[in-house]
Amino acid sequence: MTNVSSYALAASPRLTVSQAQQALSKAQVELSSGKFADIGLGLGSSSGNYVSLGNQQSRLQAIKDSNGTTASTLTAAYSGLDALRTTATSFLASLTQASGTGSVSGTLVATAGANLDSLIATLNTSVGGNAIFGGIDSGSAPMTAYTDGTPPSKSKAAVDASFASSFSGAKPADASNATISGQAMTDYLAKQFSTLFDTGYQGTWSSASGTVPTAQISATETVTTSVSANDTSFRQLAQAYATVKEFGGSNFGSAAGQAVIASATKLVSSAIAGLTQAQAGIGLSQAAVSDADDRMSTQIDYLSTQAQSMVAVDPAALATRISGLQTQIQASYEITSQLQQLSLVNYLK
Repeated sequence: MTNVSSYALAASPRLTVSQAQQALSKAQVELSSGKFADIGLGLGSSSGNYVSLGNQQSRLQAIKDSNGTTASTLTAAYSGLDALRTTATSFLASLTQASGTGSVSGTLVATAGANLDSLIATLNTSVGGNAIFGGIDSGSAPMTAYTDGTPPSKSKAAVDASFASSFSGAKPADASNATISGQAMTDYLAKQFSTLFDTGYQGTWSSASGTVPTAQISATETVTTSVSANDTSFRQLAQAYATVKEFGGSNFGSAAGQAVIASATKLVSSAIAGLTQAQAGIGLSQAAVSDADDRMSTQIDYLSTQAQSMVAVDPAALATRISGLQTQIQASYEITSQLQQLSLVNYLK
């Protein structure tokens, strides 16, 4: 009987110590972290609201993270358009000067060829493996190189075939082209040649989709992220550069040369206006992304503050509780030690 009673007396403080130690450990964790150790237990029926706040933060952060990629795409698109516009503006100045002299120089022909290559390279720009001017079909470069090899590229072959069908099988480099009149060249450039950059453009010059990509930049907003390589301004530049490159050589007469200059000047002027407008649109998208990021940062901070306030603990109250638990544990140890020293022999003394 004495052994059972002594065990019960000794075990009771040990249970108290174990419970107090668990409570102390939990309180110390909460004091260190500043929030409930067990959020579900601490919030009870309000746990759903806490989870909802976290989900909202995650959704906004995911969109904000994707905006980084969107911003990079927009920057590349804007820079590409700016480079094309700058080059076109310089070329227009050269065309204007050539119009005054009445002839197309070899330098202007070479510049047209270089500009055409640059246009194609720019429209094949990719960011993160995506062709930014490819429209929604961004998996591969949209533009076909313009080369006079064996065999020639599709675009070069189309130009040669068009010229041959209009001028008795001649090639652009033939000396016999000196007899082509200004009116004949004007008509050809406005009709048959122009078709190559209208109905004949897709599949010959470009494989881009005409549908431009969009990106979600906030919970309620989307923006256009680029311009398709099929855009009218790009077609006009390709047509203007190809016109001067192919038909501005010294093997053509001055009247045909003037027709070439007039056609190219009109095309480049229109293209510059289109590029300027496209740049403005991309600039608006860039501003929208920046504004959306700022708003979402504010929203994320607010949601985070709300969530933190739901699980926040009172440091002062916890410090008092920890002190009380430590005192309780110490007292329990002392009681246990005293009980362990009890015995029937000591009791009978």
